[in-house]
Amino acid sequence: MTTTRVVEAYWMPGCSSCLRMKEFISRSGRNWVAINVDEQLEARTALAGNGMKVPAARVGDRWVSGIDLAAVADLIDVPYDPPTILPSEQLAARYLSILHVARATIAQMTPEMLSYRLPHRNREMFDVANQVASVMRAFLTAYSDDRHAAVQYYNKPADIQTQLDLLDRLEETERRFEVWWEEDGIDDPLDRVVQTSWGYPTLHEILEREVWHTAQHLRQLQYVLRQFGVEPDEPLGEANLTGLPLPSGIHD
Repeated sequence: MTTTRVVEAYWMPGCSSCLRMKEFISRSGRNWVAINVDEQLEARTALAGNGMKVPAARVGDRWVSGIDLAAVADLIDVPYDPPTILPSEQLAARYLSILHVARATIAQMTPEMLSYRLPHRNREMFDVANQVASVMRAFLTAYSDDRHAAVQYYNKPADIQTQLDLLDRLEETERRFEVWWEEDGIDDPLDRVVQTSWGYPTLHEILEREVWHTAQHLRQLQYVLRQFGVEPDEPLGEANLTGLPLPSGIHD
């Protein structure tokens, strides 16, 4: 029975969806173990051999993507009532409000802050800021190409070298999003199913993911500001975050 077998949660530091999956499994009360693939070559090999990427959960020979909490719930045999996704117009408004906060936050960060690395994470906050400025492009690509290929927006482009470059990229992403919303999104139910690394969700589900994904990494930037004794000029608040399926923690 699933309830008597150890649940293996494959994760890597800094992965927002990994943190969300681990919190979900932990709340379930199931016997589980977290496997950091950055530290275990065998775990990385097992993932690749089964066509999986982090986050992933495994019981015996069965694997599921940790991004899909409904699939995780089915794997570990616990009830799951998916939260209602905010309407697309609310998600669009939330995203633009989050970018407003992000612009102010990145502008406050000193070179020392941007080169800082969170504990156990081999990644500078500059790269995290680039994700804040970039990940919505994965949704826009999914909308136009019927395929979500986010990895190209998780890695810093070679021409993004300065704080000003980050702010320019953020503003360009914002312009692209606003054009998409006015020309297509405002009248689209976003019920079209699109291929992703974790299955075939609707565009509405992907939009929600990239909104909360952006917010989660922005939470990390504001955490670092406070670690350096600086209060954000524009702190994230309930108006930005309520109704988004964020993990409770900021990083692990």
